[in-house]
Formats: sequence, structure tokens, C-alpha cells
Amino acid sequence: MKRVRRVSSLAAAGLIGVVGIGTTGAGAAATHSVHAISTSAHVAKTKKLSFTATYNGTVKILWGASNVDGTMSGTGKATTLGSGSITASGATTSFSTSSSSDPLRGSAVLKGPGGSLTVSAVNVSATTTSSVAPTSKDPDPVTISGTVKVSKGTGKFVGATGTLSVHASFTVNTTSGSEKQNFNATLKGSLNVKA
Repeated sequence: MKRVRRVSSLAAAGLIGVVGIGTTGAGAAATHSVHAISTSAHVAKTKKLSFTATYNGTVKILWGASNVDGTMSGTGKATTLGSGSITASGATTSFSTSSSSDPLRGSAVLKGPGGSLTVSAVNVSATTTSSVAPTSKDPDPVTISGTVKVSKGTGKFVGATGTLSVHASFTVNTTSGSEKQNFNATLKGSLNVKA
């Protein structure tokens, strides 16, 4: 029986409008006073940026009795972030020969010179096209794809929001113990950041 395995990475942050209320008073007579309430709203201005990132690195896979856990680390380049790194962790509890697409949960941190973005899996799955158990001579290809959302930003990306598509690929040689493999990953979409 062959098992399909998944690892990888990949909640939303919102912009907040701040409303301030102040009070002013004016007296017409000693016995009468009129109070006026003024309200002012401060809305953060945002701009939409196209986002594309490509990373390469190593995925570490740990096979359990009823799940697969994994971590990724690598380097690459992203628009708006620049050259930097990715670290990710993920897991699936569904992997078997009867399942060709397994749902993943996980998150990733993309770092660059000006800050970082944390993304979380929304609808991500891992698939394989192989119908036989993997070996070192005949490894199974694994593809991870789906949607992630920006859950946090730091530096110039504080308050950032966005939805990105993710595509990653690597191979596996076994369905037990642990192993390391090379991966490549691409993320594409748009970000809303402070103007």
C-alpha cells in the first residue's frame, strides 16, 4: 500500500480604522450651555501590490503512524520583499493509496530586507501521480498547491493583507522514518499594504 505524503507551508490580518471623539463646549448664559460633539475618522490608506516569489531549499519529512510532518527552509527572491528566505512547517493526517489529494495545514514566514510576511494555509493540498510505493531509485513526485492568506507582516509590511496561490514540488523516497529532499516553490498574488 502506497501512501501519499504532504508537507509544506502555507489567516488574515485586517486594517483598522481609528475613530476619535472630542467634545467642545460654549456657554450662552450662566444657566444654559450648549455642547457639540465632533467626530473625526482616520482611515489608513492602502495600495495594492502585485506579488511573486520563488524559493528553493530543503524539505525535511517525518513519517508518523497516522500523519506526516514536515519543515521547509530555503532562499529566493520576492517582489516587494527582495532577496531573502522562507521557513515553513506543515502536516497532513490523510495519506493513503486511496487518496490522491491530501489536505494540508501549516504556515510559512517569508523574510526580506524590509520586513517579513507570515502566510497560513487556507485551502492547500498535496498530490502525487505515482501508483507505487516510492524508492530511492523510483521516487514519487509530490506537488503542493492551493491558497494561503497573509496573517501577519513586520517592518514595512505591518498590517499587510492578501491572498496568494502557492505551488511547490519535491520527491519522496519512502513512507517511513524521515528524509530530506530538495524543493522549489512559487507564490503569486497581490498584497494590500500601507500607502
